[in-house]
Amino acid sequence: MTPAMPGVFQLAGGQTPTADVTVDLGKCTKTAELLRQLGKALSFPDWYGANFDALFDCLSDPDVPARIHLHGLGAYLQHQPADFAVLVEVLRAACEARAEAEAPLTVWLDVAADLPLWPGA
Repeated sequence: MTPAMPGVFQLAGGQTPTADVTVDLGKCTKTAELLRQLGKALSFPDWYGANFDALFDCLSDPDVPARIHLHGLGAYLQHQPADFAVLVEVLRAACEARAEAEAPLTVWLDVAADLPLWPGA
């Protein structure tokens, strides 16, 4: 399978990426809930503290899947806009760290956000 372009991208209507893991976050409206769900879905280690620092640490690990689709973030964005912005920054930072480690990470979000559109089909 060809590696995806590294970074955090917004999907345009109907695009479905070839992800290693798709995480359904449609029921998450609180940050602690979202972070716990991510840890569970991505099989983070027991030390994962379900906070943004721990999320960065875990996503920066090259053993974590390289292509992640975060699905259903609309409710979270609506209820936690400031934390959504932090989430996006953490995802971007993890993508940069993985690129430096030559273990690219691509994350797709299917919510309207200030992100580049995924150019792939």
